[in-house]
Amino acid sequence: MILITGASGNVGREVLKQIAATGTKVRAAFQSVGKAAVAPSGVDIVTMDYNQPETLQKALKGVERVFLVGPPTPNLTALERKAIDEIKQSETRYVVKLSAMGGRGAIYPRQHADSEDYIKSSGLTYTFLRPNGFMQNFINYNAPTINTQDAFYGSQGESQVSHIDIRDIAAVAVKTLTEAGHEGKAYTLTGPEALSNARVAEILSDDTGREIKYVDLPPEQFKQALVGAGLSEWNADALVDLQQFYRAGKASEVTGDAARILGRKPISFEQFSRDYAQAFQRAA
Repeated sequence: MILITGASGNVGREVLKQIAATGTKVRAAFQSVGKAAVAPSGVDIVTMDYNQPETLQKALKGVERVFLVGPPTPNLTALERKAIDEIKQSETRYVVKLSAMGGRGAIYPRQHADSEDYIKSSGLTYTFLRPNGFMQNFINYNAPTINTQDAFYGSQGESQVSHIDIRDIAAVAVKTLTEAGHEGKAYTLTGPEALSNARVAEILSDDTGREIKYVDLPPEQFKQALVGAGLSEWNADALVDLQQFYRAGKASEVTGDAARILGRKPISFEQFSRDYAQAFQRAA
């Protein structure tokens, strides 16, 4: 039995979809029964709260491997520590953790690096997946203004980022959860090339038939826009911090880890743009 945590999230949902299709015995953990409605048929479903140990204990019963996904909140590291403490007390001995590329260079990856250290000290067998920024975040964060203003905004200047498609992250996760040989490894997952936001705008323009522009903003102005769009102060600060990490050129590395594990090139941004063309349609 493999437990997928964060099963309603961007990555967890795709991991669940792909691993369920293999026929592997899988259990999916959701925050609520309502969110569990997205689960594929045949999947064992549990509700789980990192702050309620009894729900973790129930979710872990009979589980051999765990895909660990913490929520993007200020206390991510503390919540994952609670999960690891419960995993140590269970029969589970192997954890595949969704981490992040970047070490301690920005707020988001720093949280994950701290969590990685705790897992290493726990004595559990682990694999760390460290993806760069998600291509799908152009839908999650930028599609609203692309579809209403033909523009998207950021604060990373002309720097390039090797974004990766969530479908590839999930495919790597499924491999590490179902195959031997990945224990004790850390994989840095990127797309096949690093692109500037100006180049991203060109690709989206070609696929939508409209001129899409990237507008670079000063950090404080970008933060105000994020808060105005409904993000919490902490998340806005973390995203601005990540943009500055990008701006410094620290997310432009292209690695071969995804290609080696998958036996193919990662999905390109051009392919992502075509596959999700419907998400970038001009608002009526």
